[in-house]
Amino acid sequence: MAYIVRGILVSFLLAGVLVYLFNPLVDRLESRGCGRTGAILLVYLATAIIAAGVLLYGIPRGVNQLDRLVVAIPAYTGQVQEISRSIEARYSRAGLPGEMKRIIDERISWVEARALSLVNRAISGMLSLMGQLFAIVLAPVLAFYLLRDFSRFKEDFYSVIPHRWQNDVVILAGEINMVLDSYIRGYLLVCLIVGVLTGTAMFFLGVEFAFILGVFAGLTEIIPYFGPFIGSLPAVLLALLTSKWLALKVIVVFLVIQQLEGSVISPKILGDRVGLHPLAVILALLVAGELFGLPGMLLAVPSAAIIKILLAFAWKKLKVY
Repeated sequence: MAYIVRGILVSFLLAGVLVYLFNPLVDRLESRGCGRTGAILLVYLATAIIAAGVLLYGIPRGVNQLDRLVVAIPAYTGQVQEISRSIEARYSRAGLPGEMKRIIDERISWVEARALSLVNRAISGMLSLMGQLFAIVLAPVLAFYLLRDFSRFKEDFYSVIPHRWQNDVVILAGEINMVLDSYIRGYLLVCLIVGVLTGTAMFFLGVEFAFILGVFAGLTEIIPYFGPFIGSLPAVLLALLTSKWLALKVIVVFLVIQQLEGSVISPKILGDRVGLHPLAVILALLVAGELFGLPGMLLAVPSAAIIKILLAFAWKKLKVY
């Protein structure tokens, strides 16, 4: 049954994210005398105004840059082919063995095939996102009812738990809530800051498609460790097609942004609330990426943190018995 209704589960997942984002604001407004429903509507209204402003500003620029990118792709392809021919001429003059030339040719072909595959997967992902439009629109409606009766849902949930287990469930739910709260609100804010910094830096450096590059860097930032490298790659490659000096400046900018993110932004916003060793995070990302692709990598860290909490709780109980 869960498999059959998997399309609706996306709506509930997105609604859960909205609940985590909006519930503290709703609680704060309610504590100041505003009714629960009125507080939710005020938060929704403020969010709609901000979203409309972002869309009105961002969509025209994004569409314009996408149009320019489509026009520029043939020119970029020609530049890449010219660089490829130049490299091929250099190693041909170097007198390399035929077997080594064959291996290099195979690697170049492999890189080209991988690039085309990534483009096709990106286009397929955009089309599939359009297919989930109903699930995306349904999510705020579900989130409204979840927010409105949030306290009642909590009471109903705890009421069906046997009394002798309630204390343990409260502790477990609190720890899991802290992890999810940190990951959802914290990482989204970090992604927004990194995206804005990246887009602004690319604009002042004169790199083309700065808006798109900023959005891409912000979205990939949610993937720990691997995300910053994935997010910087398109900008570096575009800059390299212009000049090596510009590419070097772009690399330096990304290094500075990542140092700020790692030493200032993330510690201030996230702290150490996820509580996973870096090796555990990398292992979780690799396993989830291999099994479920990009969605798996996005959910790997909170899932691993929740599993750690459950295992630690089980181990504590086993030692007691």
